[in-house]
Amino acid sequence: MLSSVTAPSPGTANQVPPNGPRSSVILVIGGDGPPPVRPAWLLIGPALTTLLGVYLLAVPFGLVGRVMQRDVHLSDSVVPGHLVAYLVPALLAVPVGVLVGRRWPSGIALAAAVLLILGTLLTSLAPGGGLLLFGRVLTGIGAGLAWGVTAALIAQMRLPRVWVAPLVAGAVVLTVGFSSAAAGEFLTRGMTWRMPFLLAVPLEVVAVLATAVTGIVALTRRPSGPAQPPAAPLP
Repeated sequence: MLSSVTAPSPGTANQVPPNGPRSSVILVIGGDGPPPVRPAWLLIGPALTTLLGVYLLAVPFGLVGRVMQRDVHLSDSVVPGHLVAYLVPALLAVPVGVLVGRRWPSGIALAAAVLLILGTLLTSLAPGGGLLLFGRVLTGIGAGLAWGVTAALIAQMRLPRVWVAPLVAGAVVLTVGFSSAAAGEFLTRGMTWRMPFLLAVPLEVVAVLATAVTGIVALTRRPSGPAQPPAAPLP
């Protein structure tokens, strides 16, 4: 009597089920799966770094820039150069912050805040134009990374009214920009042009700590893999 069980065809003998090992690999490397939904508190550090980046962009305008030019003996061509040295690296770093920040937001935000600290210290303590411009470049890179990773985090939160986020962000940026120039002029008149930069350093340290703490909390709250079924008892 012939058996009713048919042998598998050669084309289907080694096929992997749809929910088999390949789906597990995709989940691990994040290739085809949907991006994770990020909690709102993960924005604390990157948002603070973003606002500090806007502040450091706007603070040299007006009186701060003129006094800085006189004290550091900058030529007229270097004064607009510090704006270019800030904006160009920042704009180039934004896509990096968006793309890499979608995968590792806390790591990119932490690097951005550290670069902001280094750049701010170099700018505020610079004895000449060369070190000052290098400090502005580092600060611009940190600000651009922070802007990019903040945008990536907001996109991953999947807010019900996501169109409101750009409007709120634009209003906050304009407010911080105008108030930064005013604060810089006030501090320069009372003290020195270096003071508006030095006062940003403690807040940058707070941004580093906030980013590190929220990143550690996010790692500890990450869900583990699916539970393995119990092993079959031995016969």
